[in-house]
Amino acid sequence: MAKPRHNLINISAFSILLSFGLLSAWSNAQPQNPPAFSYLLHCSGCHIEDGSGDPPEVPDLRQNLDKLLTSDEGRGYMLRVPGVTDSPITTQEMADLMNWMISKFYPELEEFEPYSAAEVQAGRDNRLANPVKFRKEYFPQLSE
Repeated sequence: MAKPRHNLINISAFSILLSFGLLSAWSNAQPQNPPAFSYLLHCSGCHIEDGSGDPPEVPDLRQNLDKLLTSDEGRGYMLRVPGVTDSPITTQEMADLMNWMISKFYPELEEFEPYSAAEVQAGRDNRLANPVKFRKEYFPQLSE
C-alpha cells in the first residue's frame, strides 16, 4: 500500500510544480493591450473617444497633428505632453498608441515615420510643464 500513496504524493508534487511554472510563464508574458484599447483607457478621458478634446486646454486630435508631424519640434511636442509622459503604459505601448492614433485620425496621411520607443522615452524625459503655453508660443499658426 505504500507504493500507491507514494505515487499520489509524486503526482501532487508534480502538479504543484507545473502550476507554479505555468503561472510564472504567464506572469512574465505581460500581454500588451491593443493601441485602440490603450487609447480608450489612457487618452479618451480628456481627448474624448472621437479625439475632439476640449480646446484650447485639451486639443482636438483630429486637427493639426498632421502639421505637427512635419517638424522635429512638432513630433517632439506630441511626446512631451503630460498624457504621454505620465501614462502608466510602456514606451513601446505608447509608441504603438501614437502610431495607431495618427493612422486613425489621419488615414490619408501618406508620409509618416512611425514613432519609436526611443523617441517616446526622449519625450517622457523632457516633460512640458505647460503644454498650452508651449503650443501657443511655438505653434501660433495652429488653430485652437
